[in-house]
Amino acid sequence: MSEHNRFLPNIDDCHQYTLFIDRDGVINQPIIDDYAKDPSEFIFCEGAIDALSRLKRIFKHIVLVTNQQGVGKRLMTSQDLENVHLKMYDSLRSRNYPYFDLVLYAPYLKDKSHTWRKPNTGMLLKAKEYYPDIDFLKSIMVGDSPGDMALADQLDIIKVRILNNQFEFDNQDFTYANLSSFVIALSN
Repeated sequence: MSEHNRFLPNIDDCHQYTLFIDRDGVINQPIIDDYAKDPSEFIFCEGAIDALSRLKRIFKHIVLVTNQQGVGKRLMTSQDLENVHLKMYDSLRSRNYPYFDLVLYAPYLKDKSHTWRKPNTGMLLKAKEYYPDIDFLKSIMVGDSPGDMALADQLDIIKVRILNNQFEFDNQDFTYANLSSFVIALSN
């Protein structure tokens, strides 16, 4: 583990950091062995909306990076996914909360190992094309799966795990029950 991975940045230093964040199991409640295929199936995790607002106000960039193989499996269309993301956007906007700087998703099947699909680095490298000031050594990946942590390892990014009972692994720098508890940790 590199030296910078041992500590979360002080809240006053977060404005120099990029936060990469997974969606299912972090922002919305995961649907075991299925996908949020329409807005009615997308249910925010408790406290996630307020946590996202606070995070957006303290980080330089926040980039949503999510695998969405339900599109690749043809269980939903790209428009269905956009409608789900629109619900997320509208929920934040209705409270005058800021939205993500960038939303990227990988609709590819797991067995195809596409460069965009986590744990591959394609989405993060694309984010850096949009925001050349992204420094992976000053970045945090917040996710709930082994793939999220493996992605962070490839670019030497601080790894924050949000607990999700469907995954068993121990390859993270920090673990929190939910996004709200992560925000509290940054504040302390």
